[in-house]
Amino acid sequence: MNAKMKVLALALLGLAGYAGSAVAGCPSSPVPPWSAAPALGGTIAIVAGGLDGSACRMESALTGDSSSFATVEDDTPTAEPRYRAAFMINADAVTTLSATTAVFVFTASSASGRAPVAFSIVGDGANHVFLSYAVQNGAGTLVGSQQLAAGANHVEFDYDNGSSAGSPGPHFSLWINSNTEATPSFTSAITSTGVVDTAFLGLAGATGDWSSTFNGTAVQFDTFDSRRSSFIGF
Repeated sequence: MNAKMKVLALALLGLAGYAGSAVAGCPSSPVPPWSAAPALGGTIAIVAGGLDGSACRMESALTGDSSSFATVEDDTPTAEPRYRAAFMINADAVTTLSATTAVFVFTASSASGRAPVAFSIVGDGANHVFLSYAVQNGAGTLVGSQQLAAGANHVEFDYDNGSSAGSPGPHFSLWINSNTEATPSFTSAITSTGVVDTAFLGLAGATGDWSSTFNGTAVQFDTFDSRRSSFIGF
């Protein structure tokens, strides 16, 4: 798996050879290593103002029902038994979330159709809550929840089904705004044989309450990086 950073920043997009990028603006769509930007009932945009101080960020918004999605797609992984990734998210434009107002923001899927890892955001009436799912015995299971801070949040996770060489054992760990590998926000043992082949970053699978309340409201993303085993940090 390619360990290079997949960063939605203008400088790196330019280096990737985006033919249509303007000299003084952001590209109109993602470029390699993103292989596609699948969207149905939603939009993906690259706009000025990166979450990490870079030139550009990605914004994803849904304009349809619960079947809608607006993501970027990375096909770099190949049947990875261990997969680590990090990205930034700012959901401040989405306010007054309730427990029935939810949307997926990241999914790592396998060629078999299972999703070994997925994240969604939901509300508790006052905060954005980040929910983490990992495959457990063939089914997606909620393994943890953490509150997101206001503004930009750094998210990193480590999914490991335990079959890779040197693996410390099957586990799922998450870091929210933590730059220290030894202190994850939570760690959970898992029972899984799932592998990662594709990653999707952006909004998908919204509840009806999300679709009716936040139609067209954008969530911001930036600085995606994926690796096999080494801690990423920020």
